[in-house]
Amino acid sequence: MTSEFTDYHCHLLPALDDGAVDLKESLHMARTLSSFGFATVHCTPHLIRGGYENEPARVIRAVDIMQRRIDEEGIALRLVPGNEHYLDQYLPEFLPGALRVGASRYLLVEVPFRAGPELLHPMVQTFSSHGLAPLIAHPERCAAFDPAAGGGLRAALSLVLGREPELDLGDSEIVALKRLGCRFQGNLGSFAGYYGYEVRERALLFLRHGLYSCLGSDAHRGEHLWDMLVAGYAVVESVVGEQETRDLLRGIHLANGA
Repeated sequence: MTSEFTDYHCHLLPALDDGAVDLKESLHMARTLSSFGFATVHCTPHLIRGGYENEPARVIRAVDIMQRRIDEEGIALRLVPGNEHYLDQYLPEFLPGALRVGASRYLLVEVPFRAGPELLHPMVQTFSSHGLAPLIAHPERCAAFDPAAGGGLRAALSLVLGREPELDLGDSEIVALKRLGCRFQGNLGSFAGYYGYEVRERALLFLRHGLYSCLGSDAHRGEHLWDMLVAGYAVVESVVGEQETRDLLRGIHLANGA
């Protein structure tokens, strides 16, 4: 593959969170991502008050050091500093001076996996007051966006049986948030089945409805990374075709605000 893709979500930096454990693993991940076709990787360690205190200055220093090592190794990869911001009561404190997704107005946000939708609309309003908008990471993994939750038994059974749920996504939480300015990043591993069957089916549903603006590896480890990337790409391509898959991996829709 040609090197044209952008990884919008990656835990490449060593020993900052639950991602790469050391420099050796970071370099292995960097080689794999570059070989797959990524030219740019957004390094997005968790930023969680009381958990992973990866504030911008620390991430920027780590990216500078890692970029030098990658360059020394001859790996064709450009690193961009970022964060995966955890949606909790402390998030508003981080918004002034937060690391955006490149030069955009988006911040990568992780919604707690078991959170309900009640957190989401206030988040959009808070972001907007700072001239920002959320890029929500892997919504397919979050209970707040579960299409079966509001669709009754028929939708739940359809999801379990692997059929398209008979559900009007026009009234769903994820579509409402997209209309309010949120954007969504899908995990290649979700399409590859790395998080289980139900997450894969939700990812496919969202993909078919055009809800993703970009994709990411969300890579935490070097082991099995190549296999996950290849498998995830193949599934996305089988649903939306080669050009749309490449556009999602290049972030074309995100750049256009779509």
